[in-house]
Amino acid sequence: MKNCTTKKTKYEKIGRQAVVCLFWLVIWQIGAMLVNNPLLLPSPWQTAEALLGLAGETKFYLNISWTMLRCLSAMALSFVIGAAAAFGAYKSAWLRRVLTLPVGFFKAVPVMAIIIYVILLAKADIVAIIVCFLMCFPVVYTNILEGLDSMPAELLELAKVYWFTEWQTMKYMYIPSIEPQIKASVRLIAGLSWKAVVAAEVLSIPKFSLGYEMLSAKYYLETPQLFAYILVIVVLSLTVEKIINICLSHTGQKDYRGSKLFSECKAGDMKAKNSKSDIRTGGVDASFEHTNQTSQKPPTVSFCSVCKKYGDKSVLDDFTFDFKEGRITALMGPSGQGKTTVARILAMVENMDSGHIEYSGSHKLSYLFQEDRLVPWLNVYDNLALGLVRENKSPNCDMIFDMAKSLEIEDVLWQLPAALSGGMSHRVAIGRTFLADSNLMILDEPFRGLDETLKKRIIERLWKKETEGKTVILITHNSEDADRLADVKASLS
Repeated sequence: MKNCTTKKTKYEKIGRQAVVCLFWLVIWQIGAMLVNNPLLLPSPWQTAEALLGLAGETKFYLNISWTMLRCLSAMALSFVIGAAAAFGAYKSAWLRRVLTLPVGFFKAVPVMAIIIYVILLAKADIVAIIVCFLMCFPVVYTNILEGLDSMPAELLELAKVYWFTEWQTMKYMYIPSIEPQIKASVRLIAGLSWKAVVAAEVLSIPKFSLGYEMLSAKYYLETPQLFAYILVIVVLSLTVEKIINICLSHTGQKDYRGSKLFSECKAGDMKAKNSKSDIRTGGVDASFEHTNQTSQKPPTVSFCSVCKKYGDKSVLDDFTFDFKEGRITALMGPSGQGKTTVARILAMVENMDSGHIEYSGSHKLSYLFQEDRLVPWLNVYDNLALGLVRENKSPNCDMIFDMAKSLEIEDVLWQLPAALSGGMSHRVAIGRTFLADSNLMILDEPFRGLDETLKKRIIERLWKKETEGKTVILITHNSEDADRLADVKASLS
């Protein structure tokens, strides 16, 4: 029923478009009859006859090919260089200042002024490419730079905590985040490039081009041929834009099966594993076991006279404390007393004003932030596995499934975070923190928002196993959780 409705809607749309085209063809024909002079306004039929005549000439196809090549080359060049410049300007304030003037200049200057000057510098065959590049580059640069400037800092902190490489941060954080700006820039230059290229061809007169043929038709008063070339250019432009839009429509944030992070984890194998899921509300099934203990000895973390201010407010004042190796320390105190600040300084996403931190040995950190910080374009499976990316090897898929079962989220593994409830999102964040290979773990209010029954089940299944052999900092307001789960209690009040 749904397919029939979709087809009907599609045919109705095509029908409406055909009616609109027919309406304007009638208007065109009426105008041609009123003018009654094909040198000024040829009729649709005269234009069609001219187009059929051109279609029999080899040169016609060479003209189309060269104009198309110039247009696509300029688009590709504009996008690659514009994107690279935007990333460079995002990283370097100096480069951003340097590019401000030329980008502003080329956005404001008339295209004809650019064409006239470039003709003096370059061969006729490449003038259109250079002109189109200079017109499209600012569009790509400004759109992508705007997207980078609005990049969520929370995701960059997540990548930093889990030691992503520059390439991994680019691939999993930056590029998906700025996808709307990338699409917008491609759509804009798809339309702009044809106008710039054809205008440049008209003035630079390359050997093969649609623009020059239009100019020749005008000189020889071959108005039907002129209209035919205009029609070809419009159709080609709309076709290229349509193809680009179709390609872009197949990208975006959608649910998907399998993993984008680990190609070795096959969706078929995952489906078979997922079909065995039978956990509901009972105790832990024996098949839920997984091993994720680092071989490194847990460190003692010593805060030595650490101070931190936000404006005039002192959050940490000469904070000194030892988080003992292999112990669970509950860090307690009223809101605003610096518990989360301690965690953020330890995770190196916040700088201290003074003091220092000492470690008794090497450490690998996993961090449950105060917010869930799920990556919107990755499904639940990949969000769980995100802390394993730094190991640069494919994880055991069973390990991720077992964690999902223990947290009772195995039914939503292939969904994006937008489809999850708040409680489910938080459980995904818990699972990501537990799965990451670490010997130092920070848990900021790990059980907030969970009902007591579910909380009890998760603690029974996971707490001892996932905290054993690690130095754990448990930030909580719940004194019962501190008494039940921690070895040591510390207060910042």
